[in-house]
Amino acid sequence: MADRFKPKCTRPVRAGRPGTAGAYLVLVIACVFVLYPLLWIVSCSFRATAGIVGSSLIPTEASLGNYRQIFTDRNIFFPRWFFNTVKVSAMSSLAALVLAAPAAYAFSRMRFPGRRASLIWLLIIQMFPGFMAIVALYTLLGWSGLLDTHLGLILIYAAGSIPFSVWLLKGYFDSLPRSIEESALVDGATRFGAFTRIVLPLAKPILYVVGLINFIGPYADYLLAQVVITSSSKWTLAMGMRSLTISQFATSWPLFSAVSVLAAIPMVLIFLSSERYIIPGLTRGAVK
Repeated sequence: MADRFKPKCTRPVRAGRPGTAGAYLVLVIACVFVLYPLLWIVSCSFRATAGIVGSSLIPTEASLGNYRQIFTDRNIFFPRWFFNTVKVSAMSSLAALVLAAPAAYAFSRMRFPGRRASLIWLLIIQMFPGFMAIVALYTLLGWSGLLDTHLGLILIYAAGSIPFSVWLLKGYFDSLPRSIEESALVDGATRFGAFTRIVLPLAKPILYVVGLINFIGPYADYLLAQVVITSSSKWTLAMGMRSLTISQFATSWPLFSAVSVLAAIPMVLIFLSSERYIIPGLTRGAVK
C-alpha cells in the first residue's frame, strides 16, 4: 500500500536550451536597434549645442532650453501644430470608422452578388501606395474647392483608411456568434438595432484598434499634408517639424529632437492606456 503513495518519477527539467538562448539574443539585438535611435533623439533634445556629429549619447551639458524655446519662440507654433494634427487625425479616424463598420458588417453577415469581388478589390487597393494618387487627389480637391483646407485632408485620410478598416472589422465580426443577433431579431429588434445594440458593444476592442491605427497614419504623415495644405496657420506637426530643418543658416537638430519627443509623448500614453483593447482586438479574428 505504501508504494501507491510514492511520488512518480518525472523527467528532469533542463536548465536551458540553445534555441531559447538564441531567441533571447535575437530579441536583445532587436531591442538595441529599436531603442538606440529613440535614446539618441531624447539625448539630443537636451543638448545645448546644435552639432550632433561626434557627440556622445549622454550630453555633457544637459539643458531644458530647447523645450523652453518651443513655447517661447515666436517662430514656433507647436500648440497650433499639435491642435491641427489631432483635429485632422481624430476626425478622419472617426469618419473611417463610421463608414467602415456598417460595410464590414454587411460583408460579414449578408450574402449578395459581387460580395467576394468587392472584398478582393478592397484588398487590391491596399497594394498601391497612396502617393501614386497625389496628382488625381490634388485635381479633385481643386475642382471641389477643398485645397488648403483641413476638410479636404480629412476626406483623403478617411477614404484611404476604409479598405483596411473593412477587412479588420470583417474578420472580427466573423468571430462573433450569429446566435446573439438572431435572439435579438426574435425579440423584435431590427437588423440595424441588432448591429448598434449587440454587435458594436461586443466589438469595442477591434473598434478601438482600428480607430487607433487610422489615427496614427495622419498623425505622422507629411507628404499628403504638404501637397494639400499651403497656409502656415493650418500646418500639421509633421509640416511644422519640417520647417525646423530648412533654416536659412543652420538646422537646429536639438530643437527638432525636442519637438519630436513632445509629439511622441501623446502616442506613447495612448498605447500604454489602451493595451487591454489592442491585444484582444488583434488576436480575436482580426488578423485572419
